[in-house]
Amino acid sequence: MGMWTIPLIITGVIIVGISYYMTVGVMKRTAHRATASDTPISKNVREHPILMNPIIIMYIIFGLFTGIMIFYYWARYKY
Repeated sequence: MGMWTIPLIITGVIIVGISYYMTVGVMKRTAHRATASDTPISKNVREHPILMNPIIIMYIIFGLFTGIMIFYYWARYKY
């Protein structure tokens, strides 16, 4: 087993968990709406549109994981 297998599995589980949680939240809000018309944008989304976008969150998690791997290999095999 490679050295990065366990961190990759953990990161994958975190990404899947966050995606599932956010998707279920959106589905619950959609189910509670009585009409098909647009509803006003909530204050949280207006103030922090990036934080409510699951795709951007997954890019951030992937970028952090990749950055940690690059930094590790750079520090370990510097010379």
